[in-house]
Amino acid sequence: MAEHASERPMIVGNCRDRPILYKVGRAARVVILGHALIDEDAVLEYAMSIDSAARWRVVLDAIDGCFHSVVNVNGDIYVNGSIYGSRSLYRSRVDGIDIAADTVHALQHLVGGGLDVGALAAHLLEPIPHHLAQRPLLDGIEPMSPGSGLIITPRGTSRSVRDRTDTTLVRDLDEGAHEVRSRLVGAVSARTAAGGTVTSELSGGYDSTSISFIAARGPAKIKLLTARGRDSANEDLGWALRAAEHLPEVEHTILPDSELPFTYAGLEDGPTWLNEPSPLIVGRSRVGALARLASNFGPSVHLTGHGGDHIFSGLPTRYRDLLWHRPFTAWRGLRGFGALGGWRLRDLLYDAVEPTGFHSWWKKNSRPVVGVPEKRKPMLGWAILPSVPVWATETARKAISEGIFWMASATEPLAAERGCHVELETVIEGARTVAVLNRMSLAAGGPPLAAPYFDDRVISASLSVAVQHRVSAWTYKPLLRASVRGIVPDVVLQRQTKDDGSHDVEIGLRKHRDELVALWEGSRLGDIGLIDSKKLKQLCANPSSFELEEGTMYTTIACELWLRDLERNFVEPRNQ
Repeated sequence: MAEHASERPMIVGNCRDRPILYKVGRAARVVILGHALIDEDAVLEYAMSIDSAARWRVVLDAIDGCFHSVVNVNGDIYVNGSIYGSRSLYRSRVDGIDIAADTVHALQHLVGGGLDVGALAAHLLEPIPHHLAQRPLLDGIEPMSPGSGLIITPRGTSRSVRDRTDTTLVRDLDEGAHEVRSRLVGAVSARTAAGGTVTSELSGGYDSTSISFIAARGPAKIKLLTARGRDSANEDLGWALRAAEHLPEVEHTILPDSELPFTYAGLEDGPTWLNEPSPLIVGRSRVGALARLASNFGPSVHLTGHGGDHIFSGLPTRYRDLLWHRPFTAWRGLRGFGALGGWRLRDLLYDAVEPTGFHSWWKKNSRPVVGVPEKRKPMLGWAILPSVPVWATETARKAISEGIFWMASATEPLAAERGCHVELETVIEGARTVAVLNRMSLAAGGPPLAAPYFDDRVISASLSVAVQHRVSAWTYKPLLRASVRGIVPDVVLQRQTKDDGSHDVEIGLRKHRDELVALWEGSRLGDIGLIDSKKLKQLCANPSSFELEEGTMYTTIACELWLRDLERNFVEPRNQ
């Protein structure tokens, strides 16, 4: 794909899911793999003039889109993913030389890294804390932390370099909305500027609707796709149809509910090659159904609204950060979320002012909740308290507690302020799902999938807006609403609700009961002692079991299927 000056390979891979720009200049060799709003002439100009990794970092910060970049300058190779995690990197050492990849299974094929059972146990948690999610699952394969690039020297050694991830909260709503709008348009244009056909999910929600309207303004031929829900109370289809009325020149196709698989369908339909276990795998057939519909139009990419909730919904913990600076604003915001969540006033007061730091907080909470966590409690800690399923063994729980204690002793928060840390953790862990969704789409025979909300420049622009202008218990996504006003019609922006899809989850649990029971026969998680597979089989045989509420089985299924993918040959013999 790309070569060193010696004509030996510098980059190899199968990158059918992304555009590639490769230019050789006087000063550097530049490769961009992914969707970037930059033309070939500009890349060549940079290749002629960029003479250091630091100067290239400045260039990266100015390019809209989502991509990996590799620059060979002065003999060093500078490899970058994305700041917030949507384009990941992994490092390994093969025959005395450090190499980087974006796929764990490719490295595992080369180094044969053994499984770290303790690190995998943490992935049974819901949600998994950021630092535990970053621990290597396979020996010899190191995940690079989001915001870290890698410099590989001519000697074959490497060192990580940290990119800037801080944002200054200075913008008011008008200024912030203008910047977010510009970055959103740039993010979508990175996928549509080349023209051709692009499909866009139009679920009826705020997020996908905004992406669809922005895409329709570009040069690409847009095809809108909507999946019809089965729940009679679901409002998504109605809002999707209302939005489509304002795009009369754009073709709109609806996937009938009869063709939409339930949650838990097709769990063992072949490998997805995910870098880590992901609870999203339980919806792989639903993603696949929409992906196959999209493939009928031959698009270069399929756009989705994933990420809108992570970026624009806001977290009440951010108001806690304001208590000592703007107490009235902070308390008003916290009381709003308290009323919305039904929090007891004394709990709200206690959690708002208790001073426990990151390390002490996690040491105090080193044993996670077992089963479905208690509801209607304030969410103002250093994280949402994770829960471990009732079928996790004592071995798994011990490993998880040891992992949390390690996190409490040997890691640092993502930000000094509690709310900022929680917000960054939420965004980063959400951004990691971009690769998951893309791989599920490709595994189903669909097109590459892109989530523009998770682009670095969109995230940075959003987080730079003052908390009180973007986080609200009473106004639905005020920053996104202000950012797309004038692009999305006001009548469409009137929606203040969101459907959760719980209807299909409940039915899917019953419909696919037998497949779920069979999944735990010969369970790999059971074999390594992390779950009581017999107990889980009994619960799945009775889908009304309260222990299966709230999707508590998602993380366990994710770990089980990820282990099964490890047993497969990543490179087919004919392609070796």
